[in-house]
Amino acid sequence: MDSSDAPGADEWPLPPSWMWSCQECIELYKAMKHAPEVVDAAREEGEPGVDYDPLDTVVSTQFRLARHIATHHESDVPAIDPSCERCTTDESRRMPPVLIMEHRARHVFAPPSIAGLL
Repeated sequence: MDSSDAPGADEWPLPPSWMWSCQECIELYKAMKHAPEVVDAAREEGEPGVDYDPLDTVVSTQFRLARHIATHHESDVPAIDPSCERCTTDESRRMPPVLIMEHRARHVFAPPSIAGLL
């Protein structure tokens, strides 16, 4: 069993209070939460046959928020989650430090099923 199989694996956590005291965190979090709506609206208003790739918007907004947290709120990034397969693999430990911190930052704002992917 990995973190994506655990109860609540798809539930978005309530962001911690320190995120709400940072204007950039607020803006990046709101952009991330609204990204699926933005993609859907573009798809509905766009031309048939055009690919409105949600990865361009949805995943990239998560990357931006995680990078911000990893580089501006390093002391608030959680420790390795022993229930997260991504946190505990040797492959993950060989990544550049900023990417390790970005992954751990995702545990602050993303459900385990998503945090474990990136």
